[in-house]
Amino acid sequence: MLKYILGSFLLGLTLQVNAAAPAVGDTPDNYLGMTIQGDDVLLENYQDKVVVVSFWASWCAPCLQEMPVLDAIQQQVGTDAMQVVAVNFKEDKKRYRKLHKVLSEASSHLVFTHDERGRIGGAYGVESLPSLFVIGKTGKVALHKIGYGESSIDSIVDVLNAELAK
Repeated sequence: MLKYILGSFLLGLTLQVNAAAPAVGDTPDNYLGMTIQGDDVLLENYQDKVVVVSFWASWCAPCLQEMPVLDAIQQQVGTDAMQVVAVNFKEDKKRYRKLHKVLSEASSHLVFTHDERGRIGGAYGVESLPSLFVIGKTGKVALHKIGYGESSIDSIVDVLNAELAK
């Protein structure tokens, strides 16, 4: 009996981790990880702001190209209206700490969190990187974009402008 209950519990965890990505109009998971200082980063803390959530890893060249662009957008818009949260996806804690030190100096306007086991990414249905979500002031997904290239900047900026104007 205990074996059956434990098996069902583990299956439930697997299904939760492999959730589908929230679609446009859906309310995504509230938890975005923890800062290096140990503070929880929650969507609810950014009510009435546009939140950009970017899942990234150090081995992902497009992720590293996207980071300074997101930082520049964050700088231009300011933290009163928008916050970019960069979620490091499935890298070990030691590597993340080294990356954080370098990236927080270069991209000082972003909030960095760590998702070592992929649970946060699982709740967002992340299967490839970079995976970017724009969450509007109402807390609903306004855009989900996988990958990064200079051609994608215009569509991201268009959605950001529309959400900021609301």
